[in-house]
Amino acid sequence: MDRIRKSLCVSLASCIIMALSACGGGSSGPPQSGTQVAGNWQFAMQNPPGNSFTGGLQGGFLLQKNGSLIGQVTFSITASGSALACNSGTATITGTVSGQTVNLTAVVGTLASDGTPTTQTITLSSGTISSDNSTIQNGTYALTPGYANVNGQILPCGTAQDAGSWGAASVPPLSGAFQGFFHSVSGNNTFHNQDFPVSGSFIQGDNIGASSATITGTLVFKDPVSLLNDYPCLTTASVNGQISGSSVVLQIFISSGLDVGQIGGIQTFAPVTFDNTQSGYVLHNVGKGSNGNGYAVVSTKACPGGSLTNPGDGGNLCLAFGNSTACTQPVMLSPVSLTFFPQLLGSVPTTQPITLTNTDPSGAPLSGLSLKFSGNDSDMFYQNGGADFNGLPNFTVVTTGQVNDCTTLAPLGSSFDLPGPPNNSCTITISFSPQQSCPWLPFGSLPTGLPPAKCPGLFNPNVAVGSSLVFAGLTVNSPSSVDGDKTFFLPVGGIGLSALVPSTPELDFGSEDLGESSQAQTLSLINQGATSVQILPPADISASCNIANVLQSKPFILPHPPQSGQVPGLVVIASGAAATVQPAPPPSVPTVEYYCDIPNSNGGAASFQISSDTCSGTTLAPQQTCSLQIAYAPQPDYVPFLDTQKGLDYFLELNTVGDIDSGRFPVELKANAPGPLRMSPGAGLDFGTLLKGSTSTPLTITLSNDAKDNLTANFTAKSMQGADYIETDNCPFTLSPGSSCTLTFTFTPSISGFDTGTFTITYNTVENQQYGLTQYIRLRGTGQ
Repeated sequence: MDRIRKSLCVSLASCIIMALSACGGGSSGPPQSGTQVAGNWQFAMQNPPGNSFTGGLQGGFLLQKNGSLIGQVTFSITASGSALACNSGTATITGTVSGQTVNLTAVVGTLASDGTPTTQTITLSSGTISSDNSTIQNGTYALTPGYANVNGQILPCGTAQDAGSWGAASVPPLSGAFQGFFHSVSGNNTFHNQDFPVSGSFIQGDNIGASSATITGTLVFKDPVSLLNDYPCLTTASVNGQISGSSVVLQIFISSGLDVGQIGGIQTFAPVTFDNTQSGYVLHNVGKGSNGNGYAVVSTKACPGGSLTNPGDGGNLCLAFGNSTACTQPVMLSPVSLTFFPQLLGSVPTTQPITLTNTDPSGAPLSGLSLKFSGNDSDMFYQNGGADFNGLPNFTVVTTGQVNDCTTLAPLGSSFDLPGPPNNSCTITISFSPQQSCPWLPFGSLPTGLPPAKCPGLFNPNVAVGSSLVFAGLTVNSPSSVDGDKTFFLPVGGIGLSALVPSTPELDFGSEDLGESSQAQTLSLINQGATSVQILPPADISASCNIANVLQSKPFILPHPPQSGQVPGLVVIASGAAATVQPAPPPSVPTVEYYCDIPNSNGGAASFQISSDTCSGTTLAPQQTCSLQIAYAPQPDYVPFLDTQKGLDYFLELNTVGDIDSGRFPVELKANAPGPLRMSPGAGLDFGTLLKGSTSTPLTITLSNDAKDNLTANFTAKSMQGADYIETDNCPFTLSPGSSCTLTFTFTPSISGFDTGTFTITYNTVENQQYGLTQYIRLRGTGQ
């Protein structure tokens, strides 16, 4: 029964308490008085003079009963002239300890010279254990011959003539609290060169004489100053793995139990190392490659952009136990990232400080530090370059003139020295004055669906959900680093709020035939700013919107306007003052990328028609509104561009000119694919904002079969994507021409924030035998 219980304790990571209280065998705790060999050992065997093999016994655990020793070790033997291991695995080891002398014997499976199975004996003799029981030194080894089939060749894995010296080092239990860092060196630009503090604790299972012992514990990614989590992949995580000698292999799990990565190799599950230092012990993978990035923490499913096959992040890890300072980076940036609160364009700039501290444990000055601040130009809003923005920065580094101002020590880009304690820190002050905005919803809320490509800030990999629309970064180049990566990056972000805000991010229309028009839907704009806003009248852009551009999805570039009113747009003006316009930049700077969404490609009528417009040419005072009436009326030239499953998907954009970008936002216009079914009042419902857990008032859509099409619709499927929405209807299996039914929807938000759903209707038409036709109803709401 004891044997069964021990086995359970080794195999189950959740059995920590049972392992500590019930598992038998020798202890892996601190060495006791007298000669103690019980515990975890890392072996080293000197290669024989003839180099007939390399490697040998590696790490494992020994149990001690009086003068007898027993346990298991891992081994790996590489044949001479080959890079491949000719024999590896786990071996039982026995031996004796008498006084300070240790003798051990391991028997491993191998091949004879004719290729038949046999055994190989490795004898470790006359090792001397140190008085503190921490090392075994000056032993000699011998072995019987062994062979292996390597790529079809029988090669020796050590011969009877081989002999040499051996030693071993005691590896303490990997238990207790730790602190350290994870320095991202992956190709993922989201986290590249950021240095994240890590803390937590591990517990090592009892020594039962196996080749490894279990390790369980926690990882906590928390800034030691702000006490906030700053790592987008993980907040807290549990680990489960094993230790053998100084080699440690650990898997990382999130609270749901999902395996999100490992502490080990990026491509293969390679071990990291648990080493002794002068004042404690260190678990690390630093210094393994040219830049210290041979191994890494890999978080796949937990990171934005990560997947089962593509690592979300990887980098260098260093965790220090006891009093070790080996994992203290020489520089620290606090906070780990900087986010500004949302603020209106044109408002008074706000500032926040970043503290750069010399944390070198020696207390010596850091010589040769330099700072670089980048990504703060508002012209970088478009991924392809170019904009009609003023080119002013969203973020700037402000020189305060204070003694502790880093830029007082040296301008950006120049090297400077940072003294040790007590004056071992300086401050970089960042100012945020947003020059652009692209909100999909008021106040920068982010929907689950991707916004259009005109708003790259919303889904740029540097921008987390609910975080910045515009971003920058501070880079510190250090003269030294524990892991060899001397670059430390701190992202800076903030949300610029438009003065004008649309009433909805999307207008959804049902199917219509050529020559028909839907009911008009209303789009309202409100001025949430503190000053009046002038909305410029539209300009004629049909000449540039030719059929070739539409077919090839090529944007055309409007020249930057020399004066107001030459392109559609908005401009902020002071109350009672005339509109002000910045001088035009050089002609080489493009202004607006526009994909001919609204006008017909041949200059004719548009498929989405604005029937009423109280906005163009209007000046809105603060909190004043205007509106547009938009209907869907499909045109002949647009039929070839219909997605036969999803219909049309365009964007109405208002673009700005002038000294401030007062509002650059898209409103998506969607229409269902052709078919006989019609929807009233439209193909979308907006439930507004509800408290989490509360249920909305039911909203309805009337579904009718257009009598002019004279087609019978047979429903084959109805499906809801979005767990917070419920649909009921009185629709029969068959909807004949001219008849209608009602679909009713309710919304019960389970999350905070924007919450979407899509109801899909699949049907066939009887008379013309069209199958798999679809219509969509798009649902929107916000949980609070």
